[in-house]
Amino acid sequence: MARFLLVAFAVAAVGVAAQADDKMISPADLDKKANKAAFDAADTGTKTFNAGDQGGCLKLYEGTLMTLAAVLDHRPELVKVIKDQMAAADKMASVKDKAFALRKALDAVMDGTSGKMMAAPGKKPLWDRLGGEPAVKAVIHDFVGAAAGDKAVNFLRDGKFKLDAKGVEQLEQYLVELVSATTGGPLKYSGRDMKSAHAGMKITDAEFDALAGILIATLKKYKVPQAETDELVGIVASTRKDIVEVGKKPLWDRLGGEAGVTAVVDEFLVTAAKDPKANIDRNGDYPLTKARVEAVRKHVVELISSLTGGPLKYTGRDMKNSHQGMKITEDEFNAAAGHLIAALKKYKVPQAEIDELVGVVATTAKDIIEVKKK
Repeated sequence: MARFLLVAFAVAAVGVAAQADDKMISPADLDKKANKAAFDAADTGTKTFNAGDQGGCLKLYEGTLMTLAAVLDHRPELVKVIKDQMAAADKMASVKDKAFALRKALDAVMDGTSGKMMAAPGKKPLWDRLGGEPAVKAVIHDFVGAAAGDKAVNFLRDGKFKLDAKGVEQLEQYLVELVSATTGGPLKYSGRDMKSAHAGMKITDAEFDALAGILIATLKKYKVPQAETDELVGIVASTRKDIVEVGKKPLWDRLGGEAGVTAVVDEFLVTAAKDPKANIDRNGDYPLTKARVEAVRKHVVELISSLTGGPLKYTGRDMKNSHQGMKITEDEFNAAAGHLIAALKKYKVPQAEIDELVGVVATTAKDIIEVKKK
């Protein structure tokens, strides 16, 4: 899966070259706006904190970081820092410590959007480790030539896009800029955002896959180390969802829709209810009456639908409020997850779909678990 994401560099430029005259907010402009938002929040938050309102400072930091995480898709390394620091803060007891943890995330955003590359101490930016502009230009040049001649890639979208020598030169320049902008290089990306640049192209998963193969082969040809290849993949990972328009069915459909999901949930509830390690009834405080089981069944099916692209809307309370005070432990959550996996396997759900669903469900853990492992 990860290798497919590298294709963002290539397909992006076709759309960018074709629509360069349209004015859309660029990653560079987004960086400027994010930098200012982080600075303003840090400045105001510090004053609020020093005035004695630590809670107000924390709320300001939380709101700003949640917004920044939503708009910094082109900076996945910053989004990761934000999420990691917010998760760390969530485990802290004091408001003061939480605020300090979130301030570190704001500082990281300010550094990462000011033209500096976030790298480990003593480690060069990825751009430099890739060989800088001469090396990246060579990789991009060979890559574009190979991709343009491959029918499986459909680089020019069935002839809808024409690229003469000047167009190819511009295309390669956009790609080099994009690599630079996302790896700590000096060149600014001057193209459009990924989603707008690819709207209506109907790029398929198969085309994405074929182009990724060519890009990976080109990187290998130039002996790019695996560590740098993996890092590059991580940086561009968040762009795939904005490029492919024709691909896999929603996970809900791949799980068998309402009938398939309901069968799995029924099996899950029966087996989990019998397991004291899962402690579904919370030591008898929430007896599993017929009415309660029906309500839980309905809400779990709806929740899976809402998280996997299904048509059913979740009508229950949010996860945090509905589990508040239950003192669910990490071990109990994991035990219940084990029963879900067993139910999926019983109904012969493919491993890829199991992994995908478990990954989705895992995102709810922070709102359900109240007693962490020591």
